[in-house]
Amino acid sequence: MKRIAINGYGRIGRNVHRQIEERFGKEIEVVAINASSDAEMRAYLLAYDSLHGRFKGEVKTIDANTISVNGKAVRIVKEKDPAKCPWNELNVDVVIESTGNFTSAEKAAAHRTAGAKKVIVTAPMKDETPTFVLGVNDHLLKPDMDIISNASCTTNCIAPVIKVLHEEFTVKNLLVSSVHAFTATQNLLDNKGKEDNDFRRARAATLSVIPTKTGAVKACAKIFPELKGKIDGMAFRVPVPTVSCAYMAFILGKEATSESINARLGNAAAGPLKDILSVSNEQLVSIDFQTDPHSSIVDANFTKVIDGGAVQILAWYDNEWGYAMRVTELLQRVVSFLS
Repeated sequence: MKRIAINGYGRIGRNVHRQIEERFGKEIEVVAINASSDAEMRAYLLAYDSLHGRFKGEVKTIDANTISVNGKAVRIVKEKDPAKCPWNELNVDVVIESTGNFTSAEKAAAHRTAGAKKVIVTAPMKDETPTFVLGVNDHLLKPDMDIISNASCTTNCIAPVIKVLHEEFTVKNLLVSSVHAFTATQNLLDNKGKEDNDFRRARAATLSVIPTKTGAVKACAKIFPELKGKIDGMAFRVPVPTVSCAYMAFILGKEATSESINARLGNAAAGPLKDILSVSNEQLVSIDFQTDPHSSIVDANFTKVIDGGAVQILAWYDNEWGYAMRVTELLQRVVSFLS
């Protein structure tokens, strides 16, 4: 049984914990959570979720320093400096770094200083830390990589689509617009944003469509280095709590039709990208994709082509649940190196 710690117990941290228990509970054990909230609150928020329902198991508060999840003790830690976390004492194999604050190898290495063997960061990195999207470039994952990133939810949505189109039709350029659910980093009412110069993100999340930047573009350039400088984009934060979509406008090097593109995406979804990519022909809306396990669900009705080379594709993704699925699967790959 491999031993895992979760640093940061927000939306991604808790969804990853849920999926570890539901999918890999016999081979992976969460032994510690490091976050600012107390034990009772952590147990409550794991047990009850407004978007994804009740936890499929048993959660109890044991004392101020311990909760029990499906009969297994989980240490509650409140340490701002990851280097001081008790990872050596707890014999932690892998840390899921889900605070969004330690986005460089130097910062994430604090967990290794504390005794963890490996670190998976659930955010785009600001340096050249190896970044992986399952189904796209995870064949490059190696046992000696101690700190890695699983990119972002948006990157996990668009990268499988880019891969399919690039292999079949050669992507020359791409503009991405992510229509993204609001997140906990935004404000319920107008207030100072996380970044001093990000004035739009300081506005009330549920009252406006908020144009902003996205980290997905830089991460894509790491995954497709030959497309560096040829991909750009932005995001719109919108008043829904989960499920986002990515509007992708491609310029292709080879002639295509909407039928040939959808057929190629469908073949990939049924084959090498099964469980990661899906294609929908139904007339659905965002809530229909809540708790969908795929990284990317292409809405085939909106695949459009002009003059054989200008292409629009729309893909949906549950930016919480679908992304957490890939984090837990990447975790399973990493712990297999430790066997």
